[in-house]
Amino acid sequence: MRKTIYMSDPLIKLAEKTRGDSRRTSGFSRRLGEIVERYQIMLDIDSQKLPALSDSEMEIMGEVVMGAVINARKIRGLHLDPLDATLGTPEERKKLAAKIEQMTAGQRLALVEKVEGQR
Repeated sequence: MRKTIYMSDPLIKLAEKTRGDSRRTSGFSRRLGEIVERYQIMLDIDSQKLPALSDSEMEIMGEVVMGAVINARKIRGLHLDPLDATLGTPEERKKLAAKIEQMTAGQRLALVEKVEGQR
């Protein structure tokens, strides 16, 4: 199946790194497929290690993630975001922040994917 994709900055950089002499020798599609496959492996492994979150904690995470740009800075500081949320009680937000603080970067990405998948 052939699809057309929007070439965002990360994809343009990948295309430049994998540029071949022709479309047939270019490794862009192959490399993009490898990256997607490896990302999915990471999510599968790390999502199995996620702590259980209550419905209220998931709602707070929805507020934290909704409309946010997910980049390295967001993932590093994700444990701070529930503290500024408007949903939930202060105790729920603090408990969620503590749970996220213990997570690896991969687990945090898996959590973001889980939350986005429920929207």
